[in-house]
Amino acid sequence: MMIIIKYFILVFIVFIVQSWTSEFFSLGTIDPDFCVIAILYISIRNGRLNGVLVGFFMGLIIDLSSGLNQYFGLTPLVYTITGYFCGYLKGQSSKLNKTYFTSIWVIIILCQFFIFSLIVYQQYLIQDPFNFIFKWIATSLYTLTFLGIFQIIVPIYKITNS
Repeated sequence: MMIIIKYFILVFIVFIVQSWTSEFFSLGTIDPDFCVIAILYISIRNGRLNGVLVGFFMGLIIDLSSGLNQYFGLTPLVYTITGYFCGYLKGQSSKLNKTYFTSIWVIIILCQFFIFSLIVYQQYLIQDPFNFIFKWIATSLYTLTFLGIFQIIVPIYKITNS
């Protein structure tokens, strides 16, 4: 029961931070996704099940709070996928080379943003593929930049051993 309360509080705090800072950190239509960072850390530390549950509920809260959402269900889907695949990395930091370990979770994040961009920016994919690739890479790199900053404070490979 305590772990459920802990995750509920964490999801609520990350949601509030995401909501309040979205305009502050926004670069045009490109925003960092702090929820993905939380899901990544939870999944790698606690495994697939916790990552999937936190990802789904975090995505559901975001979709429900966004009012008129044209892509309802997309956020829980991509967050759930991210939590599932990042959960495979639980306990792998000691077994894998740190470069491979880091490369795997970066690829998971890039794929997550690719799926999201494929749906949200599908008009760009048809009309202007360069703009689609720009949106995907820019959104991914912006979030990965914040993740890199957070890595300096709490490296992912260290939380997996605790």
